[in-house]
Amino acid sequence: MISRTVDEIEAVVFSYFQNIKTTSLYFVIGATEQHSEAPGQRGPMSNALKRIFAGNTTSLFLSFTLLSFALYFIIGVYTVFLLIGVQLVALVFSDKIVYRMGNVRPNAERPLVTIASVRSNLETLKSISQHGKKILSQIRDEITRSATVAYSTAANEELKSTVIGALLRHGIIVSGNEITLKTRNVYRIVQEVSEKFSRQTPKITVANTIVSNASATGISSNRSTVMITAGSLEDLSDEELEAVIGHELGHVKGHDPVILFAATSFEFVGRFYLWFPLLLYLGLFYFVLAFGAIFLIGKFLETRADTESALILGSPVALGSALTKIGFRQLYREKYNPGTKLFDWFRFDPHPPIYFRIARLSKYLERQKPVRHTFLISVRDIAVGFFSALFSA
Repeated sequence: MISRTVDEIEAVVFSYFQNIKTTSLYFVIGATEQHSEAPGQRGPMSNALKRIFAGNTTSLFLSFTLLSFALYFIIGVYTVFLLIGVQLVALVFSDKIVYRMGNVRPNAERPLVTIASVRSNLETLKSISQHGKKILSQIRDEITRSATVAYSTAANEELKSTVIGALLRHGIIVSGNEITLKTRNVYRIVQEVSEKFSRQTPKITVANTIVSNASATGISSNRSTVMITAGSLEDLSDEELEAVIGHELGHVKGHDPVILFAATSFEFVGRFYLWFPLLLYLGLFYFVLAFGAIFLIGKFLETRADTESALILGSPVALGSALTKIGFRQLYREKYNPGTKLFDWFRFDPHPPIYFRIARLSKYLERQKPVRHTFLISVRDIAVGFFSALFSA
């Protein structure tokens, strides 16, 4: 009873702060005035690409699967050759595509990133509603021309004045107390994790998204990009952020984007040339099975990436803590709704249930034996976790 009360209080607190985030304005500021980003500056196409590439490249390949269904009625069996070709091009250049999605791109010369959070009040929301989201781009442009990374008390005050002035010129009145600044040495964090993975430091881009998340894509360590959201830089500690980046580099190390490309390409070829009668017999249910199979592969890869991060960085607790912050709502549902634990295994989501991932990470706290086959162990753990949820439901 006491444990549940504590969890309910934590859930309320998390929800409260999440509510504040969703009604706040975020400005991501790089180390030079040419690198800054504000909410709403990108068009619908860029936002769609960010949703497809962010989180897991499974989304990218499943988008092609959906597209193949539509194109088949236009160009027939030639669809498979077209989509595999386009998918291959997207895979090869995925690191460059993701890198261009954010305006703030930390590197060795510009390692620092500042997140300026402006808590919105009713007047702020009213002003934005009256002027439209285009006003945010204009404010961003003004801040870009004069803002610098806040790395000292004096720089903090200067940046706050810059943000207040830019907002005031557009009829939005805020005080310094409503502005929170947080500066992170993003490049150093990614570089240190890369060194532990014995990998070249990937390109880094910061997405102005309040959700705490990160993603990595690329065909190899020297052709990879890590995308980190503003929410992660604000919410996660250095150790938690390192663990999350370690998870993403686990995807790069395991060549997971290439594996997903191979899996979806095999499905394309098989659908049209090997088991086409099965498609005709099952109809739309075939795509449920195909999507389910690809998501299952995604779950194997996500679990392996957790394993790589926990073993190489030696901080499974930090990754578990980050996952708790990222998925606290889902974790609460899974903990107190027994049916949810089983249902979440069937969701069209490449990530296994949060409760399973956190509980599994605790196994590595006192592990002495080296792990040689992280993928096989991940497959085994997925099977054990699923059947445990099935029989306990």
